Amino acid sequence: YQVHSATFESGILTDDRIHEALYECKQSKGWSIGLSVSGPVQDEILREAMKIKTSDGSKLFDSVQCTYNILEQKPGDALLEAHNSGMDVIIKEGMANGRVFVNEKVKEVSKSSGYSIDELALAFILSQPFQGRVLSGAVTSEQLVSNMKALELSKKLLTDEKELLDVMKGCCMESETYWKDRSALAWN
Repeated sequence: YQVHSATFESGILTDDRIHEALYECKQSKGWSIGLSVSGPVQDEILREAMKIKTSDGSKLFDSVQCTYNILEQKPGDALLEAHNSGMDVIIKEGMANGRVFVNEKVKEVSKSSGYSIDELALAFILSQPFQGRVLSGAVTSEQLVSNMKALELSKKLLTDEKELLDVMKGCCMESETYWKDRSALAWN
């Protein structure tokens, strides 16, 4: 079960009744419980969620779905903490809602490295120490084939291509700017 878009304002982080009801579902139905986070304070929300314990002292949340990509890297430390605590990490918006394809820094890295933009963007995520699973967003077989090349590149980023990984880290935007720009996108 995944709680969608947990926020400080939603009550999911503070309402003990919700925590106990979710814990009951874990116990009686065998469910894993996760949450998704978004926005410039998603790292803070995740850290708060990781503190939540059930009546028997076990952690409530088993997984997190979080926005992390070559442009929005702020939650990286919190995601590593979640991974190290045993949480499953699922990454959404790996392509930054398409913005990686128009970002000048990312286009420059793609041109100089010879790797496609989607390959770079997904490989960057896959090479992170929190070992996230990535929701790629591929909708055509061509996109899927291109996205799959990221698996091999992610291995290279951890061995032969460490300089490229450092360059890719330099594509990061300020989190507030990332989310402000995201909120201005035309959604269909």
